[in-house]
Amino acid sequence: MSRRAPRSRNNRKITRLLTCFLAVTAVVAGTVLPAGAASAAAPVAAPAATTVSNAVSQVVGDPAASGIVKSTLVGFNPGNIISDAVFTNKGTMTEAQIQAFFNSKVSRCLGGTDENGKPIVCLKDFKITSVTRPADQYCSGYSGAANESAARIIYRVSQACNINPQVLIVMLQKEQGLITHTWPSAWRYNIALGQGCPDTAPCDPNYIGFFHQIYGAARQMQIYMEGRWFQWYAPGKTWNILYNPNANCGSSPVYVANKATSALYYYTPYQPNAAALRAGYGNGDGCSAYGNRNFYNYFTDWFGSTQGIKYPDGPIVNVGKDIYAISNGTAYHITADVWPEYKAAYGNPEATVNAHIASLGQGGTASLFLRDRSSGTVAYLNGGKTHRFASCDLVAKWKGSCASLTTFDSDDFTRPGSGPEMTTRANVRGDTRIFAIEGNDLVPYQNAAAMSSWGQNASLYAATMPATHLAKFSVRPTRFVPGQLITVAGSDRVFLPSSDGQLIYVPVFGNVTSLGLSTNVLKSVPTPWIAQYPGRANLGRYVECNSATYFTAGGMLYRTPSSGGFVSVTPDSRTCALLKVGDDAAGPLFVRATNDTAVYVADGGTFRHVANQSTLAALRGTGPTRLVSLAPADLATLPKGAPIRTDIGLVTTAGDGRVYLADAGRLIYLSSWTTADDLGLPRAAVTISDAVAASIPRAGTVSNVVSCNSVVYSAKAGVFTRVGDPTGLTPMVLSADNCATLPLR
Repeated sequence: MSRRAPRSRNNRKITRLLTCFLAVTAVVAGTVLPAGAASAAAPVAAPAATTVSNAVSQVVGDPAASGIVKSTLVGFNPGNIISDAVFTNKGTMTEAQIQAFFNSKVSRCLGGTDENGKPIVCLKDFKITSVTRPADQYCSGYSGAANESAARIIYRVSQACNINPQVLIVMLQKEQGLITHTWPSAWRYNIALGQGCPDTAPCDPNYIGFFHQIYGAARQMQIYMEGRWFQWYAPGKTWNILYNPNANCGSSPVYVANKATSALYYYTPYQPNAAALRAGYGNGDGCSAYGNRNFYNYFTDWFGSTQGIKYPDGPIVNVGKDIYAISNGTAYHITADVWPEYKAAYGNPEATVNAHIASLGQGGTASLFLRDRSSGTVAYLNGGKTHRFASCDLVAKWKGSCASLTTFDSDDFTRPGSGPEMTTRANVRGDTRIFAIEGNDLVPYQNAAAMSSWGQNASLYAATMPATHLAKFSVRPTRFVPGQLITVAGSDRVFLPSSDGQLIYVPVFGNVTSLGLSTNVLKSVPTPWIAQYPGRANLGRYVECNSATYFTAGGMLYRTPSSGGFVSVTPDSRTCALLKVGDDAAGPLFVRATNDTAVYVADGGTFRHVANQSTLAALRGTGPTRLVSLAPADLATLPKGAPIRTDIGLVTTAGDGRVYLADAGRLIYLSSWTTADDLGLPRAAVTISDAVAASIPRAGTVSNVVSCNSVVYSAKAGVFTRVGDPTGLTPMVLSADNCATLPLR
């Protein structure tokens, strides 16, 4: 209970004011005692009850009736009843939490009418129209509104006047028992906190009503703590504080430690004596007073320590398995993917409680992108250090945003120390590759050597990003050291990776040796490294480099017009750059063993023996014979086909693409593959040079009626039938060599 501040502070007026104040407060203190408890002064007499009995009304606020039993007041300190921090912590409860608290204290309101015929409404259901109050140096003001609940008014007032709403709740209980009352009379709300109601005069009309009581009391507490008008319980000094309004009950010196405790003594200027402390909520003796004792009791029973919990300073704390970064009153939840970096920078977390986290602003999920609140510096947390970003553009390349950062005070920001500045290089936790950020792509390199071989600066600082961060990028195929052979974990198959997404299978090391690459193998490459390699090919003896086709032998490349029906593979440009070209001339390519004169040419996916010099000349054309000598064992590994001749069988030229049947130094035009089918000839033609073809005379068109050894045959679908009477027919006369290739019968 309080009264307005005096206008003069001379000793005489202060003495009168204190005397009046003590009397007034004594009245209020008497109204909250348990039934039968010794009162600090005579209680205010209520009007005769009408619908609520006097016997019942006497137990309002009785802790026993409220289910509260407290036998001792361990921890009670008359000089530090409540700390300033707890007293002014306006963030302890939300409006919804206050309402839920009220609901929990009264499960059923009895209703009816009070002794004055007014409806009985319990606090949890109470609503009233609030009043607009201007802002001043004590409170930030209040915008009145219709039909506001008690919980809403208490919450809004606590925010406006910077008072812990729990303090106002406890005061409502100790003054009028309103928190637990199940049949409160209407007049209790009008003087809910005794604000502006001295015992020696009528209540100040300006403070009548629930809203005025709450707002006025909260504002009055700030006036008390200001210490401008009220100084006789000023903190930091020792005061003789009475046990009871009866001065004969004595007093004892109390060192008042803080403003909040002095405010409580201005409100109720008595300390509990030993009997009151022993009694818990019960009766002491004739010299006991209970106001400040009951404040302590209710507060500690309902809300915990009046000194608050000494929360850790952080910046890293945990509640069970949940870890948070806290700085400047804001909490950021640290998820598992970024926790290793926070631990490296700040160490293990200090344990705290949910109430601590709830009392802070919620900053969402902690990221590794930090901002210094004072300097504005943006950095990345990695390896136990902060690494400065030179620009927000670089932050964006890392898939961060300067508009969404985890903000730390300078002390917390600078605590880990600074490391190298951020670049477009990155590591991924659990992965030994080095990554380069290129636009929206993340390009992985096998190692620093691979990065250097691809023309990248491998000496730049590479920060580590969480594996979960990879999902924000498009990851390209891993770039290995060019020409590097690998095996994949769980397999002994050897591959030559190509940066364009091919994984080229190496069936035999001989093909690698022929290509001129090292046969050293990087074994057990993790499967994720080749996840972006959808293509598959087999490494043979033909490769495509710089848009040209080459045959490989003895570690050298030999250019050839085509792969001769073999599948060729295309290594990436940097692998091609490692290869040595032995012969880059144009024209057909032939091979032979070093110990044999037999010449072979690739055709139709096999190497075919060139049967004679005329065939070799026809295949070679006018240029020199380009001949690659192979070791006999190497030649033996090449698949062989039927011998090849250009003086018989089907031939074609690169120049006109027409197909001919070569026979006895002439070319007979094949107008349809159906005719070749009738003759049992394969639908394949040997390519001869245009120059050679130009020198060979043309001789009509291929027919399915042929003459071999003076016998005429009619051919259909590869079946030859002798023609008994060839009269009227003009058979195609073939040489004995061609006839020998036909299935005659």
